[in-house]
Amino acid sequence: MKTFSAIDSGVVIGYLLVIAAIGSSFYRRKTTAKEYFLGGRSMWWLPVGISLIAADLSAISVMGSPAWSFRNNMMLLWLSVGYPLMAPVVIKVFVPFYARLNLYTAYEYLEKRFNVSVRAITSLLFQLLRAAHVALVIYAPSLVINLVTGMPVWQCVLLMGAFTTFYTTLGGMKAVIWTDVIQFCTVSLGIALIFVTAVGSVDGGLPVAYRTALEGGRLEFFNLSTDPKELTSLWACLIGGMVLCMSPLTTDQAILQRLFTTKSEQDCRRSIILQCLLIIPIGTLLYLAGVALYSFYKLNPSHLEGLPNPDAVMPLFAVRELPVGISGLIIAAIFAASMAVMSAGINSLTTATIVDFYQRMLRPGRSPEHYAMAGRIGTALWGAAATLLALHAGRLGDLALAYNKVSSYLSGPLLGIFLLATLTRRANSAGVLMGAAAGSVVVAYVGMTTKWSFFWYGPIGVVVTFAAGYAASLLWPAPPAASIVGYVIGSQPAERREAVQSN
Repeated sequence: MKTFSAIDSGVVIGYLLVIAAIGSSFYRRKTTAKEYFLGGRSMWWLPVGISLIAADLSAISVMGSPAWSFRNNMMLLWLSVGYPLMAPVVIKVFVPFYARLNLYTAYEYLEKRFNVSVRAITSLLFQLLRAAHVALVIYAPSLVINLVTGMPVWQCVLLMGAFTTFYTTLGGMKAVIWTDVIQFCTVSLGIALIFVTAVGSVDGGLPVAYRTALEGGRLEFFNLSTDPKELTSLWACLIGGMVLCMSPLTTDQAILQRLFTTKSEQDCRRSIILQCLLIIPIGTLLYLAGVALYSFYKLNPSHLEGLPNPDAVMPLFAVRELPVGISGLIIAAIFAASMAVMSAGINSLTTATIVDFYQRMLRPGRSPEHYAMAGRIGTALWGAAATLLALHAGRLGDLALAYNKVSSYLSGPLLGIFLLATLTRRANSAGVLMGAAAGSVVVAYVGMTTKWSFFWYGPIGVVVTFAAGYAASLLWPAPPAASIVGYVIGSQPAERREAVQSN
């Protein structure tokens, strides 16, 4: 049985060195905070749009999505439909604010709309959510290292976390985005090779592979059950997916920081549209790769011997079934994908920490170079913290669902706060905080006392936070009209109204 060869190892090492060299090439000793965190706000919309997709294309997706369809079906693909459904709302409601205000973090907007307490609390919630994601991003490729080298997973976690933290500390936002572009192209090619090779390795080709998958239930796509306990019902995946997709595009610093790097509002919109055009095709390819693997291993069960973890089925196929060199490319692609996502995650965590807390509360008025240096130190610290969290990431269960489980608890209240800020003039700081607390409590109660699909947690959190936040705001005086001009949809600042009228 074929194993990982010296040539494959050379391909992996060479690929990672190239990625590290590209990332390091953007290192500038005396860079400014604007350059380090936002790429100087000079990025082209095309790489930014690809980077938005790459933000979700870590080993969690590259390994977890095929592993899910290998064991179950195609139903989770409905989660991706949330992106094109929610993109018009994001572009219409949120992009104008973010583009006009020249923000470093989304939570700066909440201070302008409400107060510093709302900014600090939401920034902390984001950091909890993103830290969990980065931990999973480190853990997932560690499964691959374990499969290929036999090293214990905990040692793999420490190795991957330490290496990526070092690389991330050197690179800024430009390095993050351009390495994202490279890894997206490499991963897309790799998944396509997996699919084509798996189908081609089935005796009888595509017709037999299709029939085997159909008989095994792996091509099931619709679950029209209205039972809220059904994890993959169409309604749970579609409605829950809308929240899980909209929340990152409006509240998640790791995503928004990419958008903040664009040159204009128009470029920001183009990046989001590009993401929506590509997200469903790449998601479909990932799940179909898992279906193809199911057909291959169903007809060749002896080849599955020694699978250490179901989430590692795709790299197992790459190592054993693909030609020498191509196996190395697939493993390298998984490494690079998670390195890029972890790099961006740590960068955004550091940005939120430095801008929302260090600069705002502890050391205001320092030079841009000072904050850039603080960012590099913060990156190293966040990398160490995320690596420690990754040691426990395996307890969250299926890789394809692990991050969504964590996200479902917090994404709803976070999105509810931003919707109250942008859509209502009556909402105030005390009201939105009470609403978020109510949303979090209700979601936690549902999670502990029912067996509902956790995809419902996000929509429940949004609805409760918005309704309770608006109602609670009525207990206090309305915000002064002048304080919300330019921060609520339909209330343009005077200078912008005059510009529109003059045109």
